[in-house]
Amino acid sequence: MPKVTVLTPTYNRADYLKETITSVLNQSEQDWEMLVINDGGEDVRPIIDGIGDPRVRYFHRRKNRGKASCLNFALEKANGDYIAYLDDDDIWYPNHLAVLSRELDENPGVGVVYSDLYAVQFIKDEVTGKRIPLHKFIQVSRDYNRDFMFYFNHALHVSIMHRKEEAAKVGGYDEGIRVLIDWNITRKFSFFTDFKYVPVLTGEYYMPISQSDRISVMQRKDDEKFRHNKRRVKADLPPEPWPKVDRIAVVFPVFEWTDPILHTLTQLIDTLSYPVRYIIVNAAAGVTDRACRSLLGEIGRLKNITTCTPKGPLDELGAYRYGVNKAKAETVYLPTKNVDTNLPVRLIAARRFMRKNGCKVVKWPIEKEQQGPFDILVEKDHFLKITHPQNREAVTDAMVIPTGLPESLECDIMAYMAEDLYKKGEFQEAYDLVKSAQKIGRGGAGGQVLIDLFSRICFDLKRYDEAEEKCRALIQRGYGADNWIRMGWILQRKGRLEEAIESFQKGMEGIEINEEDLKNPIFPILVDIDFGAFSALIGIGECLLDLGKLPEAAKKFRLASKLKANSHRPFLGFGQMFLKINDLEQAEQALNAAAERGGEDPEILLQTGYLLEKKKNFEAAYRMFSQLYKMDRTDSRVVGSIHRIGTVLGKWDEMQRIFEAHLLDRADDIQAKTCLVRVYRETGNYDKARALTDGMPGQDHAEKPGPDRGIHSERRFRSPSTFIREAGAGGTQVGRSTPAEASERDKGALSR
Repeated sequence: MPKVTVLTPTYNRADYLKETITSVLNQSEQDWEMLVINDGGEDVRPIIDGIGDPRVRYFHRRKNRGKASCLNFALEKANGDYIAYLDDDDIWYPNHLAVLSRELDENPGVGVVYSDLYAVQFIKDEVTGKRIPLHKFIQVSRDYNRDFMFYFNHALHVSIMHRKEEAAKVGGYDEGIRVLIDWNITRKFSFFTDFKYVPVLTGEYYMPISQSDRISVMQRKDDEKFRHNKRRVKADLPPEPWPKVDRIAVVFPVFEWTDPILHTLTQLIDTLSYPVRYIIVNAAAGVTDRACRSLLGEIGRLKNITTCTPKGPLDELGAYRYGVNKAKAETVYLPTKNVDTNLPVRLIAARRFMRKNGCKVVKWPIEKEQQGPFDILVEKDHFLKITHPQNREAVTDAMVIPTGLPESLECDIMAYMAEDLYKKGEFQEAYDLVKSAQKIGRGGAGGQVLIDLFSRICFDLKRYDEAEEKCRALIQRGYGADNWIRMGWILQRKGRLEEAIESFQKGMEGIEINEEDLKNPIFPILVDIDFGAFSALIGIGECLLDLGKLPEAAKKFRLASKLKANSHRPFLGFGQMFLKINDLEQAEQALNAAAERGGEDPEILLQTGYLLEKKKNFEAAYRMFSQLYKMDRTDSRVVGSIHRIGTVLGKWDEMQRIFEAHLLDRADDIQAKTCLVRVYRETGNYDKARALTDGMPGQDHAEKPGPDRGIHSERRFRSPSTFIREAGAGGTQVGRSTPAEASERDKGALSR
């Protein structure tokens, strides 16, 4: 009997299957069997026979019955004590089975363990079938959190291993579910056992960077179909008893079947994340139980919904009592038509509050729900006791739940709020929140996920050392592909350009893409995101440019433009390069090409301002920098440029107003203080200059950022809401043109 059985359903992915099986053959833990189940697709027996390993068992099912059916079939055939899953287009690293089986060996009270995986975005060569990886990143990573599991799956199929008996407890897979199949099983496992998260990288799952042939991706395109599939996942409750989950029933009386009532009920089903059974009391006069189910449509056929029709008319309290009496649950939730359906974790919060405070009835702090006696979560027996017709003196008070999310979801709300604050430019507040989120270990998000937001915030706060420390720690733990590239950007901003180039190159190696791959005729591609390989090439090009290695920089920018066709960044790089060598005509062509693709990137406008300055069109340059300052007041290059050009034009009063207002918001900005001191001195305000210089270290030695220094060191990530199409007088136009004109400019820029 093998220790582990690996389950691999397959359907028409012969190009990838051999690599998938090879990753199992290469496992350091060799005590396994692998079941490959063909789900009615192309017969892949030649691949299995070519492998020549008796541990790989093949089952060819001629009819396509879906992945869930394949997995139920495979569970019956499995001989191993432990079960692991590997899709036919994904791979494991050699440590996967050893890491997870050891955790199950050492933790007999845990039924499921899971690790981290890299999500790999790739492009496929349709001629050769080869996948060329373009980006690797951590998409899902967090400590096990049962409350969060009921809301969102965070233990991916390819990453989990469980004891075989756990699948029997939960009743296997619901074969009617076609999407979110992994959530179907992990959600049900959560009723019976704890999971253990192992923060180790053990494999990769693949996702095309543009169109995907995955069934789950294709079916998500139909919004209503996907929503109903999600309802089916939540409705698939495993056999009782549930040692880890409270039994809660939702009782919802209907006195009139109207569209608003159906909408409210549907919204409630879609919103509630905690596992519940629904009892719909059909109290509408003249509506039969059969008619009631017909009105409910697809919802009425969900496994966790029961409809019941009383024999006679009932008032509101009687309808609730009728439904509560039928509930097989210890606790009941009694919503009305006034329910706010925008609280996905209301039951999670309420049950925790009830336990903590020892109360029997709770309400939520929502005004329209406070108006009546219902919209409560209450212990079933307590409700039946206090509402019994003969118990006329019984009174109960409902405790009101405090506003906010339960403690188990604090990490998530902190990260969400930090992202929102970051987008608003409130960087310090965002930093404080994400730091707090990082401290939550049990049930919290992994540092592998939070590093992206944390590093972006650190860039804007110039806390480069902190971001570098976090990235290096993750790299040491094996999370190198994405963090080497992130490290490259950090080192570039710190001016350690040679180290940054080396870091970008290591990121490319981690992604497993080389320059030979970029010669493939499938490139360039058109996608909206700046993926890892592209960002690394741009970063290397910019570092080489700052080092004065212009031919090498040009080569990297060309490669980047051949990799991704619709990005402005290679042309922006060319524009900066031509500005360095004072080839203003080519610089203008390159910046126009960048503007065609760049939309609202303020960096294009900044470089155009430098171009105008070099062309001695100072008025237009000053307007450009002033407009940029209104868009983003945190870029020191813009502040310095306003002072530099304003000095040439003698705009002393205007600069004084700008810098005084700036320092009201950013009192610690040394460069702005230095500029204002110089303005005061030029206008004879020596007392103000002296007062401002008190305590200012080295104010007369501040660098003057301009077109030939520092133009890469403070790249902004936030885009402005508007885009200046015209730079002003002097003939430099950055904006739209005909495709033919753009093509000619592109050729001109690339020719150098």
